[in-house]
Amino acid sequence: MWASQPNWTDAQLQSIKTPVLVLDGDHDEAIKRAHTEYIAATIPGAGLMVLPNTSHFAFLQDPQQFNFAVLHFLGEE
Repeated sequence: MWASQPNWTDAQLQSIKTPVLVLDGDHDEAIKRAHTEYIAATIPGAGLMVLPNTSHFAFLQDPQQFNFAVLHFLGEE
């Protein structure tokens, strides 16, 4: 999967109408930053948040910051 993803077309990403928050850790060892930024830039209105001092497991490494980001996106903070 790491060798072939993401493999979505611009048209597929641009067709997403649901609010999206692309959330990543600044030291993510699984997802390339360029892919994260591409996805956020291509989905209309998508937000992008890169959590500092975390990896692909930001939800475990800094659950308070991760949860705040998600709850803020959902309008609950």
